[in-house]
Amino acid sequence: MVRCNCIGTPIGSFICCGLVTLNSGPQATCFTAAADGRQRFFSLMKRPDSPSESLHRSFGLVWRSVALNLAELPTAKEETADVLVHEVNEQYWPYLPPGPHDTPFLQMGSGDIRLTVDGVGRFRVSGGDRITWQRENVDVSDQDLRTFLLGSAVGALLIQRGMLVLHGNALVKDGQAIVCLGHSGAGKSTLAYALMQQGWRLLADDLVAIAPDGLVLPGLPRIKLWEDAAVAFGLEPETLIPIRQGIRKYLLMGDRIERAEQPAPLVALYAIEQDYHQQDEGKRIVVIPSQKGRTLYLRNLAYRPRFVRGLAQEAANFLFLARLQQTVPFAVLSTPLGIQAMGNWLGQVDLLEAAAAATEKASVADTVGVS
Repeated sequence: MVRCNCIGTPIGSFICCGLVTLNSGPQATCFTAAADGRQRFFSLMKRPDSPSESLHRSFGLVWRSVALNLAELPTAKEETADVLVHEVNEQYWPYLPPGPHDTPFLQMGSGDIRLTVDGVGRFRVSGGDRITWQRENVDVSDQDLRTFLLGSAVGALLIQRGMLVLHGNALVKDGQAIVCLGHSGAGKSTLAYALMQQGWRLLADDLVAIAPDGLVLPGLPRIKLWEDAAVAFGLEPETLIPIRQGIRKYLLMGDRIERAEQPAPLVALYAIEQDYHQQDEGKRIVVIPSQKGRTLYLRNLAYRPRFVRGLAQEAANFLFLARLQQTVPFAVLSTPLGIQAMGNWLGQVDLLEAAAAATEKASVADTVGVS
């Protein structure tokens, strides 16, 4: 029996890496183990016929996953996939020379990135069309793998494909999208869930990909809430799925959220900050005065800026952001503290229009000041 050297299973079986051999006989080697790692059998992207394989659609791409159900992504009906997600032992990954942006847990080169997550495993993202993973040990759960695969690994793949990827949430109302940006802990998910209580639909969580034509692509259709926020919204944490073992942060997906399924035009960008200083209600939405200042602010809210630098996408990202903020209003939003106060305030403001109104107000004030 010919076996795949990557993971030691019969070539052609549904848990093999799915790639054709370079040679025949007992020493057959699959293309994943080849030095360049890029040759592959056409059928690897065909529609799966095994319960251990699945097809999903997200970010305008079809994802084929082998031996790991990407339960958080919508299923797809297409016959072929754009991206393959599967397990490959890291000893068969090709050599990657050290790069200037590497860290002890991150190595990057042209079209190749490797990420190590202590206690979980390793991920390799290559060519903009493949994610391979390996558990650290058999006790690592599928959910722990998905948490990092659907975050950093997917983000790296989108960056490899030349997409502008921002760190935030995208929501839709009346067919138009806003993006709420911020670093971890800024309150993006809490705001997003509060907006869903006001009739908004979730378009993407954590990773927001914007197409060159300004459309926001449907991404991960779930929200992650810490336990205190979930309780404040009236949810019961014991009925929710933890994002990781031992972490009191939970996934809301499926029928627990209202999601948008089609790309939507972007009409406003907001950088989210928590209002620890109890801002005056009229100063919750403010604009950054200079175009350069807005572009630099947005650059710092890109998803994983180190990935962008290591994959040589920084210049392209900067130009995209410069063009984007010329056509889409961008403002800093200080959210009220507390779920009830936030809900009350959101009921009084239209975030589809508020950034544009703040931009116009600032422009008028500048004009009056100059005259």
